[in-house]
Amino acid sequence: MSDGQSSFADAAIAIAIRVAGAGLVFAMQVVLARLMPADYYGGFVTLWSWILALGSFAALGFAESSVRFLPRYQLRDKRVKLFGYWRFGLRLVGGISVALGVAGVALGMGLGPQGGAGLVIVLVALGLPFIALEYFIEGVARSFGWFRLAAVPVYVVRPLLVIGAVLLLHGGGVELTLPVVGGVFITAMAVISGSLALVVGQRVRRLGVTGAVSARQKRVWLTASLPLLVLSGLEDLTGYADVLMLALLAGPEEVAVYFAAARCLALGGFVAYAMTLVAGRRYALDFAGASNEQLQRSISRGTMLTVGLTTAAVAVTIIAAPLLLRAFGEAYEAGWPLVAVLGAGMVAKSLSGQAQEALIVLGKQRTGIVVNLVSVTASVVLIAALTPQFGLIGAAVGAAIAMAVRSLALAIGLWRATGLMVFQRF
Repeated sequence: MSDGQSSFADAAIAIAIRVAGAGLVFAMQVVLARLMPADYYGGFVTLWSWILALGSFAALGFAESSVRFLPRYQLRDKRVKLFGYWRFGLRLVGGISVALGVAGVALGMGLGPQGGAGLVIVLVALGLPFIALEYFIEGVARSFGWFRLAAVPVYVVRPLLVIGAVLLLHGGGVELTLPVVGGVFITAMAVISGSLALVVGQRVRRLGVTGAVSARQKRVWLTASLPLLVLSGLEDLTGYADVLMLALLAGPEEVAVYFAAARCLALGGFVAYAMTLVAGRRYALDFAGASNEQLQRSISRGTMLTVGLTTAAVAVTIIAAPLLLRAFGEAYEAGWPLVAVLGAGMVAKSLSGQAQEALIVLGKQRTGIVVNLVSVTASVVLIAALTPQFGLIGAAVGAAIAMAVRSLALAIGLWRATGLMVFQRF
C-alpha cells in the first residue's frame, strides 16, 4: 500500500471512530440535558468548557511538540531520546498540573465552594491534572500513529462511563446537581488518563531504551514546547470562547440552548480532528525525509478531505437539526438558526485544513500563535458586540465570522512562513 493510500485508510478509520464518538458525546449531552434542570445543565456546560479550554495550557505544549519530535526519533532510531521525552514530559506535565490544581482549589475554597464561581473553580481545578495528562498522552499516541488508542478511550469509552454513571445515580434517586455530575465527569477523566498512561507507557518502553538524557536536551524539549503551550491554549480558547463569553453575558438557560446547538455540529468538528490524528505524523515523516513536494501533496490532500467531509457533515446536521434539538427537550428547539449559522462558520474553518499542524511540525509556531491571538480577539470582540443587541444569534454570527478569520489567517500564515499552501492541485 502506498503512503497516500495508507494515510487515506488511516484517516477513514479515524473519522469512523470520531463519528461514533460524536454520537456518544451527543447522547451524553442529551442525557444530561434531560435529567438536569436547565440552570444546572448550563452550569455543567460552563464547567466542561473551562476544563477543555485550560487543558492545553496545563499540558505545557508537550502534546503538540511530541508530534514534532517523536516521529523523527522513531524514524532515525534514537530510542534513548524517544523514551527520555516520554518520561520527562509525563513527569513535568503531571507535576505542574497538580500544582496548578492545588492552587485552583485553594482559590475556589477562598471564594466559597457552595456555588457560583467558587464551585466552578474548584471543579475545574480538580479536573485539570487529569485533562492535562490526557492531552499529553493523546499527543504521544498520535505521534506514533496509534490514533485508535488516542481517540477510542477519550471519545468513546469516556462518554459511555459518564452516561452509565449518571443513569445509575438518577435511577438511585440522586439529584443530578453540578457537583454530582462534575464529580462523575472528573472521575471518568481520571480513569481514562490513568489507563492511557499505563498502556501508552508500556508501548513506549518497548520502543525506547532507558538511558541518561542530558539537561541540554531537556531544555531543547522545554524550549520547543512552551511556545506551543500558548499556541494550543489559544486554539482551545478560540474553540470555546463563544460559550465562555456567553456565560458572562447571558443566563445558564441560554448558554444551555447555545451549547446544544453547537453539540449538534459535533460531527463536523470531529472530521477536522480526525484528520489531525493522522496528519501530524504524516507531515513529520515527509519533513524528516526532506520531501517538500510530498509534504505539499499531503497538506493538499488533507485539506480536500477535511473540506469535503465537513461540508457533508454540516449539511446533514442542518437538515436533522430540529430532530436533534428536540432530543434535548422542547426548550432547546429554538436553537435551529444557531445550528445553521455555526455550521456555515465550521465549513469556513475547514478551508484551512491542518495548516496549524503543519506549522507545528515545521517549527513555525510563532505564526500559529499570532493567528490564534487574532482569532481569539476577533471572537471575543464580535461576541461581546453582537450578543447584547442580537442575543444568541448574535453570538453565533460572531463565532462564525471568527472561524472564517482564523481560516484565512492560517492559510496566509502557512504560505508566508513556509511557501506551502493549504490547497494546491497535484
